Amino acid sequence: MRIHFRFGLTRKKPRVGDRRTTKKHGEQIRVFRMIRDIHGLITGYDCTGGSQKYDWVPLADAEKHGVGYCLTAEEKAALKKNRDGSV
Repeated sequence: MRIHFRFGLTRKKPRVGDRRTTKKHGEQIRVFRMIRDIHGLITGYDCTGGSQKYDWVPLADAEKHGVGYCLTAEEKAALKKNRDGSV
């Protein structure tokens, strides 16, 4: 009997704050998927099947989803400038 061990590259686990860039939506950041009740209030995190679920949101919505700490100082300044209406 022969036993073969294969060592390959391991896949990086998803984490809050990961980033991606798409042609359609631009730069996005990964956030926890939240569960809401019938009134729209957040009741907790979606951990269906024993694993945490995530969503992708635009950088402009990062503060609203509670991951503003993942943004750099330059990104925060640019978002604030865009929010205030000055160009």
